Parts: sequence; structure tokens; C-alpha cells
Amino acid sequence: MRIYSGMALTSAAMLTGLNMIAADVCANTSDRFELSGFARLVGGYLDSHQQTVEGYENSFALDQQSLLALQPTWHLSDQLALTAQLLAHSSDSRRSGVEWLYLSWQPEPAWQFRAGKLRTPFFSFSDSLDVGYSYPWITPPVQLYNSLLFPTFKGANASYTWSGPDLAVQLEGLYGYYKGDVVMAGSRIDAQTEVSNMTGFNLNLSRNNLRLRLSWNSGDNHTEIARLQPLQDALQQTGMDDSYNSLQADGKIQVYGAGLSYEDVSSFYRAEWVKIDTEMDLAPQLTSWYASAGQLFGRWSGHLTFARSSYSSATPADELAAFRDDPASPLYPLAAGYYQAYANIPRGGLDSYTLGLRWDFRLNMALKAELTELREHNPHSGFFSPAVAMDDSSSNVKQRATLYQIGWEWVF
Repeated sequence: MRIYSGMALTSAAMLTGLNMIAADVCANTSDRFELSGFARLVGGYLDSHQQTVEGYENSFALDQQSLLALQPTWHLSDQLALTAQLLAHSSDSRRSGVEWLYLSWQPEPAWQFRAGKLRTPFFSFSDSLDVGYSYPWITPPVQLYNSLLFPTFKGANASYTWSGPDLAVQLEGLYGYYKGDVVMAGSRIDAQTEVSNMTGFNLNLSRNNLRLRLSWNSGDNHTEIARLQPLQDALQQTGMDDSYNSLQADGKIQVYGAGLSYEDVSSFYRAEWVKIDTEMDLAPQLTSWYASAGQLFGRWSGHLTFARSSYSSATPADELAAFRDDPASPLYPLAAGYYQAYANIPRGGLDSYTLGLRWDFRLNMALKAELTELREHNPHSGFFSPAVAMDDSSSNVKQRATLYQIGWEWVF
């Protein structure tokens, strides 16, 4: 069993810390200062002896999604506030530290302006993705929510809200930049990414129990992938310009999204669709969606979710094709390295079937259990690790596994 490898946390220590924090909240809250937070303790097991998914493997682990967060807010005036979110995460693949830090100004009820480090609003649950209590799943559909690219940005956004007798409208615009890691198919890539001119618009329409969300976000990307640099240098030195240019990770990224949900006192239904389009050969187009339905039975609820992702094909340049099958050629090692780089790019698709159960045993706490069947509908979806290379004899094998999870959620 692996327990908190990244931070050496234990569940007992976490519970003790949370109780101390709750007591401190009661003692320190004032008219100008608020302290809230959330925590989750998540365990999982993957029934596969060869693959890992989302960091889970064939031994029970508590170190992939468990976390603790504090969110202090200082009300500097009736219209001005400073908000931070401090996150401690148990996974080695996720950085702990300051997740949010922004200044907000609300000159009137309909308008709000924020500036600082903010969440990138790609998806319906982007703002509350770490708050497991806020949604029915333990793990939201990985095809969308673990293809985050860059979950935060530094900049500003403005939102306007209008409410009528039967309709509520919220319009949000943002501008900023991002510098840091990048995620593809749920895995952090060893690369340094800079995204400038980040621009986005989000529209939310609500009528009675029905809600529609439409979004568009865009940015100019420049990424340096350290492990590809020697290959790129060799291609440039040998005059293979087409091959060299195909490995450049520069270009515009556009993310289109749409979501529809309906909720009443006894049931809920959700569907969401996202398309990530880039100008880079190394980052093929990704289309993902899910549909979910749930039923409430007092303090209990159950849900069933189907999700799918599909990558477009990445086509390498052909100027080295004549040398890839000729070991006697001096360009054979270069050709082999180039085509292997393309073999590692996700090009398949993943289906998932999730059955979940939730028990809200207290007003601010919930227990969850979840089973997710993961199946590639096209090989090399990118979500299974280690990935199967294109020139491997088993490259056409569709991977599959079942993920079992339990979770405890708390907001305070």
C-alpha cells in the first residue's frame, strides 16, 4: 500500500490538522476576515498489472487525489477584497502552494472585476475542481478534466450578471498569460510553457432548473520540451527543416466548450463537450465529452456517467521516411529518433463508464464510492502509462482497466 508518497501525510495527521483548523476558524473570524476551506481523502485501486491510470496501479493508494486547502478572504472595503487559496496536495504530480491569489472589486451587484492568479475557466467545474464536495464524482471525467493544459493563469477577468423573471445571464471575459507546466492526457509533460495573449469569453444562461454554458478560450503558446531538444538540434544541423519544424511546439491554442445541465429535487442530468485545437503538429486536436444522470434518495444519491475522448492523428514529415528502414544509412538513428517521437504522441481515444454512490451523512461532509471502467476505443489514448509505441508489435492493442475508488469530502 502506498500512502502519501509525495508529502508523507497520513490520514490521522490530516484529520488532526483539520480539527485544529476548524477551531482556529471559529476563534479568528471577524467582520473583515473570512476563512473557509475544503479537504478530501481519496483512495483508489487499479486492477491492472501492467498499466497505471491517473497515478493509480494495482495496489491501494491514498496519495493521488487527497488534499487540504484553506481560502482566506480579507474584505478591504465593502467593494474590495483580497482572496487567496493555499493548497496542500498529496500527489507528486501536483504542486502544493498558492493556487489562487487575486484582488476583486465589485462596484455594484451586477459587475465584478478580479485581477491576480485565477482559475482558467475551461470547464463547468473549473473553479471548484479541487472541491470534491461540489460534484457527484470522486474523479470527474478524465477525458475533459485531466486534459487541463494550464489550470490557472495570471491576469484579469470581468463578469456581468443580469437576472430577470425567468432568465439569468452571466457573461465573463478574461485576458492574461500563463507560464509553467503543461498537461496532456492527464500527465504533466517535462516542458516549460509560456502562453501569452490569453483571451476568453464565457456565457452562462439559466432558466428555472436548466443551465447552458458556452465558452471560448485562446492563447499563443510557446513550449520548450527538454527531451526533444537534442533531436531538434540534430535535425536542424542536417538540414531536415520540415522534420525540425514539425517538432516545434509553438502556435495558437483554442479551447471551445459547451455544457448543459438540469437539476431538481430528485434528479440531475449533465452533459459537457470540449474541443482543444492547436496549430502545433505535436499537439493533435482533442475532442471530449460526457453525459451523466443521477438520482437522489434523501441523503443518498447515485449517478451513471459515460465519457469519451478522441485525438486526431499527428502526421510526421516524410523527408526521413527513406532512412527509417535502412540501418546501414548514417541517417538511420536520426530517422528512428524522429519517428519514435511521433510514436509517443497520443492519437487514440478513451471511453469510460462510471457508476457512483454518495452519502451526505453531515451537512458539510460526504462519503463516496465509485467504479470506473476504462476502455480505449482506439489504441494509444495517452491515459494509460506506460504508453504503447506505434512501432511496437502490440501497438494495435486497446488498453482497458477498472478503477475502484472511495472518498471522503469536507467543506468548512
